[in-house]
Order: sequence, then structure tokens, then C-alpha cells
Amino acid sequence: MEKQQRQGLAIRLIRRVWPWLVGSAILVVIATRIPLASFRAELGHGPHLLLAAVDFAVTTLVLCTDSFATWIGLIVLRMRRPLAKVFVVRGATYLLYVINYALGQGGFGYYLHRSGATSLRAVGATLFLMGTNLATLLVVTSITLAVHGSGTAPGAMVWTLIAACIGFAFYLSVIASAPRFLVRRQVLEPLFDAGLRGHAVAMIGRIPHMALVVLGNWVAMRAWGIPVPFGVAITIMPVVAIISVLPISPAGLGTTQVAMVYFFSTYASGITADDRAAGVLAFAIVHFVYGVLACVVIGLVCTPFAKRGGDLPGIAADVA
Repeated sequence: MEKQQRQGLAIRLIRRVWPWLVGSAILVVIATRIPLASFRAELGHGPHLLLAAVDFAVTTLVLCTDSFATWIGLIVLRMRRPLAKVFVVRGATYLLYVINYALGQGGFGYYLHRSGATSLRAVGATLFLMGTNLATLLVVTSITLAVHGSGTAPGAMVWTLIAACIGFAFYLSVIASAPRFLVRRQVLEPLFDAGLRGHAVAMIGRIPHMALVVLGNWVAMRAWGIPVPFGVAITIMPVVAIISVLPISPAGLGTTQVAMVYFFSTYASGITADDRAAGVLAFAIVHFVYGVLACVVIGLVCTPFAKRGGDLPGIAADVA
């Protein structure tokens, strides 16, 4: 029995540590390709206090818009919950988001189940909230790219967006046609209950959240001294946001930094391309650290309020 318990603890530890190892490995790989001296100089000379203030303010506002968009999505699904409760539970799950985006969303699904939804319907509602989140990013990115021209983005990104849009259109056609063999599956019921109108309403409600995510990253880069043009930011930053939520590493560690270096090094100061890449990498790492700290602080503040109703996901309680 003791051996099984030790094995179980080891497996849980590996699951929690593994994403951090993956993200750190990605950072190590990119760090080997830039001048270490330039990287250290950027870390030492950057406006840390200003960036920390921006990140904490933006993260707080992101929670507000995220909670509101989630509340709208639940109304669409006829799973109305008090906005105040959605706010504190969503805030508590930011502790889980530090580990993994999907885990944070799953934590909110746990709350839906504990507050009255069946387990399968809670999963379906979570899929709907995640899907409309990503769909809003996709639509916003596609529109801004069309407005500002495809020359602001690499060809691979353009074709990826086209493929994603085709896939999303196919998904909407399935929702509109509502095949009986899919509608009967309880886990998919929330998607068909929402219908096209519900998807549209949920996505419109998500726009302020997405706009704040994009603008928050742009303001943070400007605060650090990287003058990325606004048009470029609103075109490219949604893609960075999509990359940051891929279930590869915690809170986009590694993947987000690589994306920022790839897309924005041109706008940093530095004599050589490697120096500019070092500057963006320094910003991206510090930005990540302050963002994680902000999520942890928000999660710790919201956790006691979420625990009062017994709605807190178990992992968040363990973290707290």
C-alpha cells in the first residue's frame, strides 16, 4: 500500500513539474542562440517597477473582463450563476492557470458541476467557453490581418489562419444542422443548445477580454521600451495569445517567449539582430514572471471567498 502511495505521489509530482521542464527547455534552446551579455544588460537596465505595475493592473482588469465574458457565456447556456461568484471562482482558478490553461478551465468546470450541473454538462459548458474564447481570438486576428494586410504576418501564419477559419466554418455548419446522433450526446448538448445565436452572443461578450489581452501586452512592451506599432500589435498579438494557451507548458512558458522574439525583435533596440532578440527575450521573461506573480496574488486573494461556498477546485485548494 505504501509503495502504491509513493508511486501515486511521484506520478502527481511529475505531472506538475513536467510542463515547467518543457517550458524551461524551450527557453534554454532559444537562450543559446542570443548574446548572453546583451541579455543580461537588458535584464539589468529594464524598467522593472513600471512593467510590474502594468502587469498587475492589466491582470486585474483581465480577470474582470474574463469573468464578465464567462458570465455572459453561462447565460447563453441557461446556466446562470451570480456574477460575483463567477468572479471569485474564476480568480481562484488563476492559480491553476499558472500550471496549465486547460487545467484552469477544467477548474471552472468543476465549479459548474459543484453548483448544480451534471458532470457531462459541466464539461460541455467548459468546452463551449474555451471554444468561444479561441474562436474570438481567431476572428479578431483574421479581421485585423485583413484590415492591415497580410504583409504584417508570415505566410505560414496566414495559411494557418485560413485553415482555422475553414475549420471554424465547418464547426458552425455542424451546429446549425444539429445532427441527431451528436445532439443526443450529453457532453455536446451545451454547444447545440447555444446554437449560432448563442455562439455569436458569447463571442461578442468575449471581445472586451480579448482586446484587453492584446492591448495589455502591447502596453507592457511599450513600457519596457520596445516601440511595436499599434497596427502590428493588434494583428500579431492575438496569435501570441493563442500560442500562450497551448497545453504544452505552464502559462505559455517558453512558447510565448519564442513567439515574441520571432514576431517583435525587429522593433527592439540593438546593433545586431541577435542583440534585438536578446532585448525582446529579456522583456518576455520578465513579463512572464510578473504576470505569473499577478495571477498567484489574484488566486490567493480570491481562493478564500471561493472556498466559502465549497466551489473551489481541489488543486487550487492544495496550491493555496
